[in-house]
Amino acid sequence: MSLAPLQSINEQQLNARSNVVQTPVKSDQTGEKLLKNGKRLDQDYLQNQNQHQQPAQKKKKEKLSSLCKTPPSLIKTRGRDYHRGHFLGEGGFARCFQIKDDSGKIFAAKTVAKLSIKSEKTRKKLLSEIQIHKSMKHQNVVQFIDCFEDDTNVYILLEICPNGSLMDLLKKRKLLTEPEVRFFTTQICGAIKYMHSRRVIHRDLKLGNIFFDRNYNLKIGDFGLAAVLANDRERKYTVCGTPNYIAPEVLMGKHSGHSYEVDIWSIGVMLYALLIGKPPFQSKDVNTIYERIKCCDFSFPKEKHISNEAKVLIQDLLSLDPLERPSISEIMDYVWFRGIFPPYIESTVMTEVPNYDKTLTHQESIINFRKCLEKSGLIEDSMNINKDPVSLLGSEVDKKQIIRTNILPDSLSPGDTKYKYREVMDLEAQRKLNDLAREARVRRAHQAVIRKDLVATSTNLIKSEISLRILASECHLTLNGILEAEAQKKMGGLPQSRLPKIRHPIVVTKWVDYSNKHGFSYQLSTEDIGVLFNNGTTVLRLADAEEFWYISYDDKEGWVASHYLLGDKPRELTRHLEVIDFFSKYMRANLSRVSTFVREEYHKDDVFLRRYTRYKQFVMFELSDGTFQFNFKDHHKFAISDGGKLVTYISPSHESLTFPLVEILKIGEIPGYPESKFIEKISLIKEGLKQKSSIVTVEQTQLR
Repeated sequence: MSLAPLQSINEQQLNARSNVVQTPVKSDQTGEKLLKNGKRLDQDYLQNQNQHQQPAQKKKKEKLSSLCKTPPSLIKTRGRDYHRGHFLGEGGFARCFQIKDDSGKIFAAKTVAKLSIKSEKTRKKLLSEIQIHKSMKHQNVVQFIDCFEDDTNVYILLEICPNGSLMDLLKKRKLLTEPEVRFFTTQICGAIKYMHSRRVIHRDLKLGNIFFDRNYNLKIGDFGLAAVLANDRERKYTVCGTPNYIAPEVLMGKHSGHSYEVDIWSIGVMLYALLIGKPPFQSKDVNTIYERIKCCDFSFPKEKHISNEAKVLIQDLLSLDPLERPSISEIMDYVWFRGIFPPYIESTVMTEVPNYDKTLTHQESIINFRKCLEKSGLIEDSMNINKDPVSLLGSEVDKKQIIRTNILPDSLSPGDTKYKYREVMDLEAQRKLNDLAREARVRRAHQAVIRKDLVATSTNLIKSEISLRILASECHLTLNGILEAEAQKKMGGLPQSRLPKIRHPIVVTKWVDYSNKHGFSYQLSTEDIGVLFNNGTTVLRLADAEEFWYISYDDKEGWVASHYLLGDKPRELTRHLEVIDFFSKYMRANLSRVSTFVREEYHKDDVFLRRYTRYKQFVMFELSDGTFQFNFKDHHKFAISDGGKLVTYISPSHESLTFPLVEILKIGEIPGYPESKFIEKISLIKEGLKQKSSIVTVEQTQLR
């Protein structure tokens, strides 16, 4: 709710009704008038509105705030009386009045009509707003003073911010200078970091909800849409906010939800609006705004001067993927903040354009920036402020039902993560740090998408817990080998003398999934044929001898292999060998061999398939010698062997090549086969290994 600037008044004026009692009309030019009647979007409000409108009438819908009657000139509470002053402003839910206590202190009273609180859900929302705001103690958050009620209204008493809001400033000035916006953004970020440290998401950050105190410092207000997370992994699903400021995941993430990143998005919208003069997705039509937000359709007008550093920060803040947006600490590390930075905001800010570029040196700006960081709580330990997570009222909120004269529980009325400031003078070095941080965020976001999409559709039964631990250990070892190769690539690679020796691995050349009846059959590049039976056992028929292995699980050893000659086979395994022969004939008649590899002299031990897992994107084979093979749907195949040091590529036309992984990472593709898209696929390979390395019990396997 945007408050009009407070005018100084005398005693006679204090109880007089203002001449500006009419509802302020919010200007379309600045982006606040985004729904009919200037309402912000909120599902609960819309439901409440629909419940109480009369279908037969076709008159214009009224705001819930219109139900709020003007408070009496003398508001009596328990032990304290307040005198009503000027009407200050109005939002979709409440009206705000200036009031004064007997000692002469002036406050702002957010007034909510009891008639608008028709359901227990609406009541709980109001109590939640009060509890969250009451718990906030920060120099850049509007201070909560008290709350009380009379027969008609609930009053939320707040610190008075007499100099208007950022929206008022933008209306008067049209656009602001970058030094001013640096100062404002730092104070806003201080408040947001504090809120997030207490697991509170504001969800309605906009220029009209950020106010100037007496000294023109900024304070965030209006916690009507704020939410508390039970833990940092929890997501919220309510579609809420003011259209121009809503993050794309709020609009599109009805199933995936949203979290702290929605407030980061709002910072980007506000930054753009202050520097350009209007929000980035501005349109007269709300649906057009939403469509632009969903595809992040915005640009920087050529006629508006804005530094490249500011553009970079805004573009990162307005990343479509929430995980690609910088954290508050990362925001403060951006090069843009190393520009001219004022020590404070002048009282003439509403009417005059300051020229800090001519009055401040770079060194003075660095000192001013540091002081602003300290005052805003962005350099921790400088302020002894409450950082415990917010706890909403539990049973006390729930136990008291709607009573017309008792909305508020009695107890609502009253009687720091490390951030180390670094003084960076080398702007080029700082730009490189920003770029590295951005690359890391993009990489994490990409992995998160892969993780979400990588779901196993089938795998073979493994009954032994020690076997699962062995498999998890092998996955972990190979994953670490890949990560080590990536680190070596960043350092320029390895000298020729330190590159691993090329050894072609044993790979799966044919396979048939017949698990709906017998099991999973495969042929190796050694020509050995195996079947993973549905009961968890394996029979491996050797190609170069009349022999076979029978492999079963053991609670102490993992796998136990028994060796037999075909002529001495146990009677109970006769049926197993018949199935092997069936699959052998089928694969010989119907399947082509996918690799040119054969048995090599260094292949000393017989190898069998320990586990296969089918995903939408690929099939993953885990062989007993520690080789991992990935057959992708586009018929490109990769094997990772030698603990992650070697990568083997098998093309759709069956060419088979092995390379040191670090060399392929340096080149960025398989030589001669750019269509294999190895760099894209290595991310999927890493995620597959990561998932499997975390499964260490039979129960966990069944759950997955």
